[in-house]
Amino acid sequence: MLKTLRKGAIENPWVYRTVMFLIAAAFVISMGWWGFSGERDPYIAQIDQAQITRAQYLRYKENAYRYYRDLLKENFKEDMVNQFVINTLVERQLWLKLAREMRLSVGVDELRDFITRDATFHDDQGRFDPDRYQFFLSRSHMAADEFEQSVREDVLINKAKLILRDGIALTEQEIAEARADFSRQTPDPKTTPEKRLADEAKTIEEALARKQQRIMMSALNRVRAVTRIEIKNQYL
Repeated sequence: MLKTLRKGAIENPWVYRTVMFLIAAAFVISMGWWGFSGERDPYIAQIDQAQITRAQYLRYKENAYRYYRDLLKENFKEDMVNQFVINTLVERQLWLKLAREMRLSVGVDELRDFITRDATFHDDQGRFDPDRYQFFLSRSHMAADEFEQSVREDVLINKAKLILRDGIALTEQEIAEARADFSRQTPDPKTTPEKRLADEAKTIEEALARKQQRIMMSALNRVRAVTRIEIKNQYL
C-alpha cells in the first residue's frame, strides 16, 4: 500500500498536497501545544538533532487515518498508514536539511506574503483578516512566531523542491523514447489528430514527471545517507 500512496502522490499531486496540508496542520498545532510546553515527551524519531515526539506523531496519525479511511475504505491498512506517516515526517526533516545545504532562506516579506495569501485567514471579500489569524493561533494554542517558523520551514522545503525540479529536463533521446512508447499504443479509431497530439504531449510530460521524481528522490537519499536517523518502531 505504501507503493500505492506514493504512486498517487505522483499521479495526483493535489491529493497528496491535501494530505500534506493535514499533516502540516497537525505539525503546527502539535508544536504549539506540545513542542513548547516545557513538558518532557518521549520522542518517536530523531533526525540528527531534530526530534519528533510521540504526541506529535499521534496527532499526525489521527489526521492521516481520517483521510485514508475515507479514501481507501476496505483497502485501508493501519500499519501501512503508520509507516507512511513516520516516513513523511522523516522526509520533512531531510528536505529541511537539504534546503539548508542549498543555502536557501525565507525573508520576512516573503513569509508575510505567504501567510496573507492563505485563504484560511481571508474574510468574505477574500482579504486577509487579522482577527481570523489570531483566532487560528488561539485555537491552536500557539504564539505567532511558532506558527511562522513552521510556515517558514514549509516554504523552504517548497523552494528546494522547485529548484531541483525546474533544473530537470528530458534529453532528446528520452523524448524520442517517450514518443516511441506512445506510438506503440493502439490508437482509438475515434481519436482526432488533435487529441492524438495532446495525448502524445501528455505522455512526454509524464515521462518528465517520472524523471523529476527519480532525481529528487536520489537527492533526498543522498542526504539520508549522511544523516543520523533513529525511529522507535515499537511506538508506531
